[in-house]
Amino acid sequence: MRRISLVFLLLLSLSVAACDSNSGSDEEVVVTDLEVGTGIAIKAGQTLVVEYVGRFTDGTIFDSTDEKGEPFIFTFGVRQVIQGWDSGLRDMRVGGTRKLEIPSHLAFGKNGQCFSSGECAVPGNTDVVYEVKLLDVFDEVITQDVTPGDGLVAELGDVLVVSYIGQLSNRDGNVFDASTVQAGNFLFTLGTGSVIPGWDIGLQGMKVGGKRELTIPPIYGYGAYGSPGVIPPYAVLFFTVELLEVVKRPTG
Repeated sequence: MRRISLVFLLLLSLSVAACDSNSGSDEEVVVTDLEVGTGIAIKAGQTLVVEYVGRFTDGTIFDSTDEKGEPFIFTFGVRQVIQGWDSGLRDMRVGGTRKLEIPSHLAFGKNGQCFSSGECAVPGNTDVVYEVKLLDVFDEVITQDVTPGDGLVAELGDVLVVSYIGQLSNRDGNVFDASTVQAGNFLFTLGTGSVIPGWDIGLQGMKVGGKRELTIPPIYGYGAYGSPGVIPPYAVLFFTVELLEVVKRPTG
């Protein structure tokens, strides 16, 4: 999979928007496959990478990944997005493009999509239309070396000393954990399950002195449950890790 950045679109009103307006309506999502994909069929709990355009019924664009400059990542079927997406994307295959005509009660409801500034991207009780292209299923750790390093190579069984920053949503904020001067650097044994699987996978082959960025899907992070009060369920995680020291495992 190509390297991708995480954009969490504020399609957030999800359950609120879906249930606080016209919830008795019998209108459903109208699904049209513009292009049928040839890849795997998606299922609930998988994390997807998509491009999309969101329009009002008159054709006016109110949101798109082109505007944001990067794909959108979310976990399908767990109410991370509006109900019209979770129902309308069922059985879609990677590589496909699908048009979703979504009635307001399955989109942003009577409250619309409004922000603290008072601006509303989508007014209340508004039907919307999305074209969604399914690029990939995000199911592997993505690594990028910011600084390659020139020291010992980290291998399974080695003790690593690192400093790190862990973030949600993007690399510009939402820090949920970090090594600190007060607590000191973090020490662990690579490949023993003492850290999340994304670290055991993503830090192999790193060299002392190097700095590496890890983008970790939920299946290699904190999964369906998250970490209460810290990391939400199905969260994609970003880590920046600097490898300070490697203590090699005994060889004899």
